[in-house]
Amino acid sequence: MSGHFMQSPTLHARFLEIQAKVAPIQGWVCDQAGMVLYQLVRFYAPTGTVVELGSWKGRSTVWLAHAVKDRGAGRVFAVDTWEGTKNGGPDEQTCKTLLKGYKENQLFEEFLQNLTNAGVADCVQPLRGDTGATSWHFPRNNPIGLLFIDADHNYEAVKRDFWSWSPMVPAGGYVVFDDVPSWPGPTRLASELPASYRRIYMGWNICVFQKMQG
Repeated sequence: MSGHFMQSPTLHARFLEIQAKVAPIQGWVCDQAGMVLYQLVRFYAPTGTVVELGSWKGRSTVWLAHAVKDRGAGRVFAVDTWEGTKNGGPDEQTCKTLLKGYKENQLFEEFLQNLTNAGVADCVQPLRGDTGATSWHFPRNNPIGLLFIDADHNYEAVKRDFWSWSPMVPAGGYVVFDDVPSWPGPTRLASELPASYRRIYMGWNICVFQKMQG
């Protein structure tokens, strides 16, 4: 999929522009994964509505937002507490280390500033809160073209996020799990999806499914 579009000189130049804007943002989504997300949103997703569960400082958010902007329609809804992970797992310790010395709201403010610096703040709507609880307030008349699951990596949390949000993904839409196969929680859940989800891509530590039935 990504190889096909990388043959376009115009698109390759666009990737280089976005890479330069993403480079200063600390995060774990590599540029190659960002390019796959970008292409899914810009060229394939049935709607331009994107929901990202877990945004951290906005590295993947910027890739998704540029795709929405270049598509010409849509919005990225970024869902996060911006307080780090509190699940008792290894990712909690990683967050604590990275946020050492941060003041209250500093992570969220850094996220917003990164969006502004990248020129995509107008394409992103932050939804600050628990990813599962926030799903109850998301408008059901706004079908999600791409759902990117990258919040709490505990298996039960990933499962909750999937079942809370995936009903709002229409047939033809995409669900993408980050950190597959590097984390056991999302990797296990990705292996258990119903037959109505077809895996279409796996690489660069992301796993992409297309929903075949509404």
